[in-house]
Amino acid sequence: MTVRTVLACTITTAIGTHTPAAGAQAAPFAPSAATLDPVVVSATRTENPLSSTPASISVVTREDFEDRQAYSVSDVLKTLPNVDFGGGPRPEGQIPGIRGFTGKEIIVLVDGARQNASPGIASPLYADPFFLRQAEVVRGSTSTLYGSGGIGGAMVFRTLTARDLLGPDEHAGADVRTAYASADRSPHYNARFYGQAGMVDAIAAFGYAETGRIRQGGGTTLRPNDGHAGSGLFKLGLQPGKRLRFDLSHQFYQAGSYRPNNPEADSSLGTPSSIPVQMNRINQEQTVLKAALAGEDGKPDLDVTLYHTRLSLSAERNALFPGLPATANVTDTTGASLQQSLRFGGQTIGQRVTYGIDYYRDHQSAASAGAANPVIPDGTQRVFGAFLQDEISLGKAWKLTPSLRGDRFETAVDTGASGQSSNHHVSPKLALSWQPVPQATLFASYGEAYRAPSISEAYQNLSGRNYLFNFAANPNLKPETARTLELGASFHRNAILAGNDSVRLRGSVYASRVKDLISSTVVGTYARSMPFSGTGTITQYQNVTDARSRGAEIEGLYRVGNLDLSAAYSRVRTTDDSTGAYLYSPPDKLVLGIRQALPQYRVALQWNSQFVAAQDYDSTLLRRRPGYAVHNLYMTWYPPAAKHMLKVDFGIENLFDKRYFSYQSGNAIARVADVGRNAKIALTASF
Repeated sequence: MTVRTVLACTITTAIGTHTPAAGAQAAPFAPSAATLDPVVVSATRTENPLSSTPASISVVTREDFEDRQAYSVSDVLKTLPNVDFGGGPRPEGQIPGIRGFTGKEIIVLVDGARQNASPGIASPLYADPFFLRQAEVVRGSTSTLYGSGGIGGAMVFRTLTARDLLGPDEHAGADVRTAYASADRSPHYNARFYGQAGMVDAIAAFGYAETGRIRQGGGTTLRPNDGHAGSGLFKLGLQPGKRLRFDLSHQFYQAGSYRPNNPEADSSLGTPSSIPVQMNRINQEQTVLKAALAGEDGKPDLDVTLYHTRLSLSAERNALFPGLPATANVTDTTGASLQQSLRFGGQTIGQRVTYGIDYYRDHQSAASAGAANPVIPDGTQRVFGAFLQDEISLGKAWKLTPSLRGDRFETAVDTGASGQSSNHHVSPKLALSWQPVPQATLFASYGEAYRAPSISEAYQNLSGRNYLFNFAANPNLKPETARTLELGASFHRNAILAGNDSVRLRGSVYASRVKDLISSTVVGTYARSMPFSGTGTITQYQNVTDARSRGAEIEGLYRVGNLDLSAAYSRVRTTDDSTGAYLYSPPDKLVLGIRQALPQYRVALQWNSQFVAAQDYDSTLLRRRPGYAVHNLYMTWYPPAAKHMLKVDFGIENLFDKRYFSYQSGNAIARVADVGRNAKIALTASF
């Protein structure tokens, strides 16, 4: 039985057997007040109001994903300041980036589980927005709390529980959604079923979609892109008391698509019979067991997480192009973390000390034509870290947060032929915040971050005269490091211009010194023999460049009644320290938004515009991009006869069919026009 058949049967059963949950809430025409100052966890691994957190953070809620009918997290996150998803319109090729850093230079967490796979040309992240409660993006040094990869920052996702969707007196419910997007002619189906009884709660969520050729801006077509994808989330919660909770969850994402092996490749000028395409498959799975103990005040005191994730990328052999063999790449990550918070003193003069340990093991395996990959070796990387953080309240106005982390990492190939390497790194950070008035906070921070070399970078190896290229291993690679100084401010106040208005502003500027950047470098040549001729190059990953990065982010939200006005701006400039040449620097970006709720018509309207400046200064000419502006329109309608149980969403993205190319830090060759005008419609029923 196929995923689609199972989902269709499940939706039919839900519509036929479920009744509206008791105490169903009115349609959310206006956003909740909590969106102005949400509680965030990612910047300190402890709960703090966004307004008083000394870091550059953006928050995306479940409502944000729903309002924009997001089919992937990039649909919303790419509008955040200094957050990018380059790589073209195929979701598999959209690589997340923060402040120009991508791949293993940023940390991606889903329910505390690290997404460590770094395929290079393919995304490591396939989270279904329909399963998410909240996403937080921390920009800047995060290695002190999370270890390797925190140079650019961290993306932290939390999935839903049944208790997020049910009121205190509700026992069961369900949501089913069917949707369609015109750009790739894709139908989408989703369902969530959830319930709670006593100390137990559970949720099961499913998703299925089909995709076709993609209409790009200006009317060209990106093809082939024929495929399907299915996803699921199962989570069981056990809360034997007010203070103790256990969660066991499992997620999966399975997709198959007929396209080029490189999802960032533009094959729009060919046909399926004349271009090198293969059936590509993606299988991502994640299992997480969490235990949390809260203090008497309800705030978390102890947290334990055990997890295993797997990302498998494979491509079938292409009969028309014998040079494209079947390939398979698998990354397994097994990890654990433990942290505890202790409180001393009071609210005015007091401390919250948080300490913990983290461990994870990555195992990478790669195959080509059924044999070991001749370039990428099978190998293992182990990382063990311990951290200590002290949030010190110095009166009502001042807060000092020192933190320190030590990590040890070991990398080895399975055969042992190339030996193994080990190293360690210490990551300190210090943040100081000052609240001169209750509505305003100023902060300064200094932090050091690092990124350990990957298995492929340290141990890629291929030698021989009958190969097009040769590769040399370098087990002595040092980790990339970054030292970042950041200054920021936030302002949050009600009744600015009217009695029912409020405003939230956050901004920061930063300067980073990045050392020992890992880069593929030509280290020699050799004379080729058949089937190739001429001179080939020998490349090796080396620590070659020191760089400086400077930038700024600012976000603002103004709300009066049912009207929201939002704006976000970001800028990054990264230069080679020795030559002054510009390196990976995403272009300046300005995002403007307006949302108007009209309760009398049971309608909410939303418009957002993204203005991206030309990237005409990158030293790598292939990474340069012209500027562009993209405008999107959304509308949500609650039919009156449905008693708030039905919701209809309409949307038109890239309203004026602009042809544009997103900037990609990690792959200079990728240059694929993004999605053109895209009409969306969705029908959601809640029970």
